Amino acid sequence: MADLSRRILLAATGLAAVTSRAHAEPSLELGPILDKYADAFRAADVEALARLFTAHGSYMRSGEPAAVGREALRTAYRQIFERIRVDMTFDIQEAAKYADIGWLRATSVARVKVLTTGKEGPFPYNNLVVFEPEEGVWKIRSYISAPAR
Repeated sequence: MADLSRRILLAATGLAAVTSRAHAEPSLELGPILDKYADAFRAADVEALARLFTAHGSYMRSGEPAAVGREALRTAYRQIFERIRVDMTFDIQEAAKYADIGWLRATSVARVKVLTTGKEGPFPYNNLVVFEPEEGVWKIRSYISAPAR
């Protein structure tokens, strides 16, 4: 009976340890990456945007195929900047980091200017960004953006 009690106690202790580590920790490290993303987007800086992603990072936006990998990201951002200019701001709703993965959910308002017409307007978006470290630096693994209409 003592052996069974000891096993139960060890199992409960292990479960408590795993559970306590599984809770999300607010992350102050991830927000500045999103600020750099907004700055690079505002400047139409394709290379700066690509550097914010991991080598196998992905960008997914509504109505478009996913751009996966830095070369595909460069192509996707070049195509965007051929058509529009964007000034955006993010409002982080929640963020967390677990060991080697982090995420944040944000809303954004993008002031979009269509280059061919000069037409401008605000567009709200919902964003989910997943991060992982690459060579010791947190980078974007997946960026998912959808209109919030």
